[in-house]
Parts: sequence; C-alpha cells; structure tokens
Amino acid sequence: MLRDHVRTPAFRRMVLVLHVLLGLAGTALTAPAQAQPHKPASVARVAGALFTPSRTDEGIAWHAQWVLTPESATEIAEGASLELRFAVPLADGEEVEQKPGVAAIVENGHVTGIVIDRAAGPGRTLSAVVRHRTSLDGSQRYGAPVAAGSALQIIDGDLGAGTRFEVEPGRILEKGVGHVAPPGTSHAAREEARRLTGYTARVTGAAVYVRGEDVRVEGGLAATVVTPRARGHRGAIGIAVVFGAIVLALLAAVRRLRHAAGVERADALLASELDALEGGPR
Repeated sequence: MLRDHVRTPAFRRMVLVLHVLLGLAGTALTAPAQAQPHKPASVARVAGALFTPSRTDEGIAWHAQWVLTPESATEIAEGASLELRFAVPLADGEEVEQKPGVAAIVENGHVTGIVIDRAAGPGRTLSAVVRHRTSLDGSQRYGAPVAAGSALQIIDGDLGAGTRFEVEPGRILEKGVGHVAPPGTSHAAREEARRLTGYTARVTGAAVYVRGEDVRVEGGLAATVVTPRARGHRGAIGIAVVFGAIVLALLAAVRRLRHAAGVERADALLASELDALEGGPR
C-alpha cells in the first residue's frame, strides 16, 4: 500500500519540492558572505612632514614622517581608519614599504596614498618608507610622498658626501638663504615646520619647504642630483662668466674714455684753428 502511495503524482511533486528547498538551503549555507560596499575612510590631515632620502642599491629610500593633526591622531587612537592622500600619485618605480597599520592605496596602477589604523602606533607621528627605483641620472621627479593639503612640509635633499637633490625654483618655489620655499613663506612658518618634525636646519641649500596644494597644481616637483664636482664645475663657469662680464665692461669703459679724449682733442684743435683764422687770441 505504501508502495502504491509513493507512486502517486502528488507524492512525487512533494519530493521534488523538498529536493529544491534543500538545495537552496545548502547553497545559502555554503556561499560566502556577500561583500559589503566599500565605505571610503575619513581623510587624515597633517600639520607637517619631513622626508629624508638615503641611497640604496636600487635608488632612493625616502624615510617619511607625517605629523598628524591632534584631531586625526585622536580618531585613529579611538579605532578609526583614515586615508592619508598624497599631493600627487607616486611615480613609476615607487612603492610604500608595508608595515603594521599602514596599507597602500593603489589607483590606476599608482600609489595615491595610505590607509592608517591604530596598529601604526600611538602618537601624532606616522612613519613609513617609500622606495624609489631610479638611476639618479639627470633631472627626475622628486619621489618624496608629500601629503595633500596646505601644511608646510620639508624635503631634505641631502644625500651625503656633499651630493644632494637640487630643485629648480619657479612659479611655486624661490631660493632663500640655505633653503627653497614657496614665495612669501615666513621665517616663523619654517621654524614651526622644523619644530613639529624635529628637523635640524643646515645652510646647505638642500632643504625644500613645500605645500601639498602647490605640488598638486604643478603635477610634482623635478630635481637633479648634483655632486660637489658638478657644483665646482658650475661655480667655475659662473666665475668665468662674471670675469668675462667685468672684462667687457672695462673694454667698453676704455672705448668711452678714448672717444671722450678724441672729442676733447678735436675740440682743442678746432679752437686753435679758429684762433689762427681770427689772427690769434685778442
């Protein structure tokens, strides 16, 4: 009798429905949890920064120290993850060395910033290393990861043994005594940037003070590696140019004096001839 009941169409439909329901339940249990939409982190703000280069076999290692504002440091200490955005994306051959609490943000194949969380350490100062593979030949883009914003930041271009990065002054930078900075940057602003970062000022001309907003507008900064020999050669050329200018100025002065003397002699000769024609002096 049970066998006859199993053969009925109603029983077979019920078994089919149960089979489908069990299959759906199994899929729901075994499927991975659906990824939540990415929620952009809040933006970390910096009060200052210092970027110090050192040579490596592959090029340059930039030792970066960003000094966060008290508000951003407090958010991270309370468990938030913040994004620190760079003024311009890192160049080809640049990468951020991974460490606890610091993860690179990669967009369109370039590092555009980092995400920071509490594992990066307490306090306002955040450190990381940016490695730049470069041959150090000719002019190239500065690899210092300047943070976006209006805070004054310091790039120390001293590579040791008298060799340094030199950046050409232009619309956003002008030369000062022992440094390069945006036009109108006050002594007090530079002092505050040094105080925040612990940078020791040296009259080497290697210190570059920049703001992220200016770097963004320019699309990055270009610099050239200059050795003491190259500076000496450049200095000799400068001395030769100055000496040549002095010589030319002296020659021009001599010509003027000769011309003046010739004019005076001509005047005297003309006066004597006139006197002779008039019968001599009266």
